[in-house]
Order: sequence, then C-alpha cells, then structure tokens
Amino acid sequence: MSLLKKLALCLVPVVFFSLFPVLLSAQDNMGMSNKQTMSVTGCLKQGSEAGGYYIMGEDGKMYELWGKGLSEHVNHKVTVTGTQSMMATGQESAREASEKQEAGSASYVDLRVHNVRMVSENCQ
Repeated sequence: MSLLKKLALCLVPVVFFSLFPVLLSAQDNMGMSNKQTMSVTGCLKQGSEAGGYYIMGEDGKMYELWGKGLSEHVNHKVTVTGTQSMMATGQESAREASEKQEAGSASYVDLRVHNVRMVSENCQ
C-alpha cells in the first residue's frame, strides 16, 4: 500500500471524530430555533415603559408583549398569538425592572406578538 493511501486511511477517522461534536451541536441549535406558537387571552395593559404592553394570562403568568398593533387595544380583552422570544439584550435589561414590578409575584414571559384579536372592548 502506498504511503498516500495509509495517510488518507489514518486521517479520515481523525477528521470525522473531530467534526462529530460540531455536527451534534448544530442539530441541537436547529431544534432551539424552531419556536412554538402560543396564544394568550387577557386584558391588554400599557406597561410602565414606553411602547411596553402586557397581559395577565388566565394561567396566572404575566406576558410582556412586543410587536405591532398593540396600542389600539389597551384596556381591551384580547387574544394575542406569537412566539416566546427574548428582546435584544439591551432592551431586555432596560425593561427587566419594570417587568418584575408589573408581574408582582407572578412569573413573566416575553412574547413576540404576530397577531392581535379583540375579544371584548372592555376587560370584564
């Protein structure tokens, strides 16, 4: 067997096993980017931050909302549909204190809103 063939036979397994962890982590990251769509119904409130909105969901969680079309439904009962997603790091750190204050003892979730549907003009 030639020296080139021996070298190739030795290098192929080394390259494969060195790339194997990279391939596995790529699969894990692809699964994380596939976010589930969720819907929440509740009374839409104006947050203490400019452009901030939130809903206290029927599940007892507070949902910090961001997206278009929210301002026209403040103090309406709405159903919002979106994906759980954190804001950019700068925005998230700026809003964290107000999120905690608005949520009180409830847990809170950041929700990027894709659709808003009004259920009722009041929150009763």
